[in-house]
Amino acid sequence: MQRIKELDFKARKEDWMNVFLEDGTVIRFKSILTRVFDTGQRDVLSEPIYRIDSQNVVVARAPDELKGQPSEFVPPIQEIVKKRRPTIVRIKALVGDDWNEYELEDGSIIKTRTVITKVLRLDGYFDSYGNPVYVVQSQMIVAT
Repeated sequence: MQRIKELDFKARKEDWMNVFLEDGTVIRFKSILTRVFDTGQRDVLSEPIYRIDSQNVVVARAPDELKGQPSEFVPPIQEIVKKRRPTIVRIKALVGDDWNEYELEDGSIIKTRTVITKVLRLDGYFDSYGNPVYVVQSQMIVAT
């Protein structure tokens, strides 16, 4: 049985993406790599296969007409969905959806890119600045 090895890394390029929504909101989105593991496996081209962990940072800037009183508590989305369906908000444009680059401890480079698959607005819930709360569904792609 092969063991996976956690690798140290440093960010070479890790920029914000701006997601322009049809409701007038701009979401600043960043997917941050938090851990990288060498699985000890290779793909068909003999490239290493890595397992990664990441976290997303989502910051909304909504137009005034969508803002409301900041919510004291925002329940988990699973509880919100039981009461009412989130609003799917269409994406008008993406700016800055380039590849992020990371240098691993062994000198090799991996690239990640986040693909936004859906944006949901949790109507009736607002962040501490009065912006609606959004959930951004995404998938991260890794390339060596």
